[in-house]
Amino acid sequence: MLYYLAKGFVSFIQKQSRDFCIRTGEGFGSLLWNLGYRKKVILRNLDIAFPDKPLDWKLQVGKKSLQNIGRILFELPKIPQYVQTKEIEKIFFVEEGEELIKKGSKGKILISAHIGNWELAGAGLSHFFGNMVSLAYRMKNKKLNDFLTKIRNEAGMEIIFHNQSLKDFIKALDEGKILTFLADQNALRERGIFVDFFGLPASTITFPAKLALKYNKDILFGYIWFDEKEKVYRGKFREINFEKSGNMKEDLKNLVQAYTKEIEKAVREHPEQYFWVHKRWKTRPEGQPENIYD
Repeated sequence: MLYYLAKGFVSFIQKQSRDFCIRTGEGFGSLLWNLGYRKKVILRNLDIAFPDKPLDWKLQVGKKSLQNIGRILFELPKIPQYVQTKEIEKIFFVEEGEELIKKGSKGKILISAHIGNWELAGAGLSHFFGNMVSLAYRMKNKKLNDFLTKIRNEAGMEIIFHNQSLKDFIKALDEGKILTFLADQNALRERGIFVDFFGLPASTITFPAKLALKYNKDILFGYIWFDEKEKVYRGKFREINFEKSGNMKEDLKNLVQAYTKEIEKAVREHPEQYFWVHKRWKTRPEGQPENIYD
């Protein structure tokens, strides 16, 4: 049932104008906010990240973050059209760090986060630079998963799933491709390490850091944000710098901390476009309360 609803939604949206999708998406986000969708989680996250900000500011940011999610949802079906008609070249711009993406021919790792429109970012980067491979998690509903993957593929995105063989990741790097990871989600204890994120330990995935260190690959950070005035997306990319000690365990933690700090900087620049609905600090270090979202 859900698959057929999604298919009908996509078919309808693909016939609409981009302006319609943006306006309707933002309206849908406002509706979610007014209905109280994840409001408790959003405000708890904002209390952690911005303890000194007034409630009015947090309420405004929370509402805008849901409007951003609405934009993503309603623009997603249009992304293949943006690419095929080359409209993507009018709505997506890399303003900082283009030379870093182009530099060298060996494979790289790109760390990003759920800011702006990460789906359009993957399509835009693939269109302009090629050789991009984006990590994705499989949905439980196979039909929905295949349907979403089809949309991404039609937008020029190459997908690698989290449960594929390590050999597939290494092969992509050996072929000179750029592996993209969204590294801002809560990691299960066995998959991550705790590093500082907005002043509170957050369990963060280590896999991209392990790949970069073990195979000596360049690692970059980048994200795109939505320019509300011009109705376009603007991207920023920069190198991730960290101190190497020669000790693998220490270097791993330093690198994970370094890219987590880059994510934090980006969120501070555009808090209203971040994915605050996620329980980022859900996994807690031993000895701390297990659920800080109660």
